[in-house]
Amino acid sequence: MITLEQNNDRQIKRLAAQRRLYSTSKRIFGWQLFLSGLLAVIFSFLVVFDPSLKTYAVSWGILITLMDIFWFTPWQGRLKDSAAKIQEMFDCDVLELPWNDLKAGKRPDPELIKEQAKKYAKKPLKNAPLEDWYDHPDLDSLPIHVGRIACQRTNIWWDAKQRRNYANSIILIVTLIFIVVFGLSLNGGFNMEDFILKVLAPLSPLFLLGIRQYREQIDSANRLDKLNDYIKSLWRDALLKKSKSELTTKSRNLQDELFEHRRKTPPIFDFIFEKLRNSYNDNMNFGLDELIKEAKKVYQLQ
Repeated sequence: MITLEQNNDRQIKRLAAQRRLYSTSKRIFGWQLFLSGLLAVIFSFLVVFDPSLKTYAVSWGILITLMDIFWFTPWQGRLKDSAAKIQEMFDCDVLELPWNDLKAGKRPDPELIKEQAKKYAKKPLKNAPLEDWYDHPDLDSLPIHVGRIACQRTNIWWDAKQRRNYANSIILIVTLIFIVVFGLSLNGGFNMEDFILKVLAPLSPLFLLGIRQYREQIDSANRLDKLNDYIKSLWRDALLKKSKSELTTKSRNLQDELFEHRRKTPPIFDFIFEKLRNSYNDNMNFGLDELIKEAKKVYQLQ
């Protein structure tokens, strides 16, 4: 049963571990944003007013760009990959789906899960309980091949529109920074060579990070749209009482894409997550309730 399995100690530890790994990835991104963004902008402004700092500013830009390519980004990728695999272990057990070795690869070691779960327990997110991950009192009244689809739908709770707005905000901020430093450079009498070497070079890590974040957020929003379309189609199949084997196969295919989405999705800071969680949870729970009502009516369950 979904509601019982999701709350046993092993599954709670898995949820704690994946949340800790995602949070660590977000903290690394925060440092990356500070070094590539804020400090790079400060360097560029300083160079405009004191050109003698050019060498230091250019060196900083090159150093941070290399750190981004060879350290920050791969590190975050490994953390997100481990977190996605642990969450996949949770879903496979709770939703009674087979593990897909071809898609997810090797399962994370239990020692990693224990270590990360202990770290999370020391500083858990506020107002974000791990119990009742799939929260509805009537969930277990549905056949498992129908109930798991309802649960899978709740995993796509972050609105694609919000991600597109976030991506557009990133580009807007980067563009405004460029316009401001360009204007200051013109006012300071910089020629094009000076502008490129003294101003753009230190800002290159910020532009690299901004463009990557924009593309990743847009890609994430597009994946969410496709997943939503697929889930709607799958739910229609469930209401048409398609066979258990057919629905299970399609659920496994959907789970593969959910795993891939979790691996690739760019980080959203915990303070944003906590701020939006309540409103999104309300909408998510309302949607789950409507799905269960539909299914109970079709399957004549009381």
